Order: sequence, then structure tokens, then C-alpha cells
Amino acid sequence: MLRYIMMTASVIAGDGILKKRAEKELADNKSKRILGGRIRIHLLHNPGAALGVWKDHPSYLLALNSVMLGAVCGFFAHLFTKKGNVVAKTGLALAIGGGVSNLWDRIRRGYVTDYFSIHLGERFARLESVVFNVSDVCIILGLLGSLFVKKEDASQGEAPHDC
Repeated sequence: MLRYIMMTASVIAGDGILKKRAEKELADNKSKRILGGRIRIHLLHNPGAALGVWKDHPSYLLALNSVMLGAVCGFFAHLFTKKGNVVAKTGLALAIGGGVSNLWDRIRRGYVTDYFSIHLGERFARLESVVFNVSDVCIILGLLGSLFVKKEDASQGEAPHDC
């Protein structure tokens, strides 16, 4: 269990450091490209959810984020009553870390700090207008990983196990 707690804490701390650095170094609309122009580093304060959805309803968004994060935490706790499920547990640890980091931003600042976008050529030009942070990536990858929950064989009647 400690490894999942450390993973979650690492996402929160790491993304917090990157957000702070972005706020400091990318002020005044500075922008730079890295990895052969595939990644654009720039600052965006997003008061809404993904793609700015609900930006005019911050109290509803804060409540929805809190409820969703609580549900994911509840599911994560439930998984610890089951043996295995390492991929799902890892995914949920990442998703919780990202969710806590973004929720903390929203509570403290009223917006989430985003700082990079992806450029994959003209065919995917619309993707470059979407600005992310590491927490967003962890949430997406984490929720995808959580889809790999294995159902426990009820006929075996296994007792809860520690990770």
C-alpha cells in the first residue's frame, strides 16, 4: 500500500513543482517548443474543466470534482480488499494524485494551471489548442488503467490481502 501512497504523493508534488515553475518562467505569455517542436510549453489558467467546460460555474465544478474524486478514492479503497489488481491500483493512485493536485489548484487559486500542449502535425492540429498539465495526463492514464480490474473468484472466498 505504501508504494501507491508514494505514487500519489509524487504526482501531487511533481505537478505542483511544474505548475510553480510554469507560473514563474512562462509569465508574460512566453512560449517555447521542445522535443523537435512536438511539445509546446506555455501557461494557461483554466477556470473550467477540460476544454474550459463549466468555466462560468466554478462552485458547481468544485463540487463535481470533489464528488468524483471521493468516488475514485472509495473505489481505490475497495480494491485494497482484493488481491492483485496491480494495474488498476496503480492507475487509481495516479488518477487520485492528479485529481488532488488539480482540485487543490481550483480551491486555492480558482483555476487550474496548465502548461503544455502537443503538436502531432497538421492532421491533429486541433489537439495543439488543448493545454494540459502532468496531473491531467495522470488522470487520463490512471482511469484507463483502472479499467483492468479483475473480478475476484467468488467461489474461492478469499480473505482480504495486503498489497
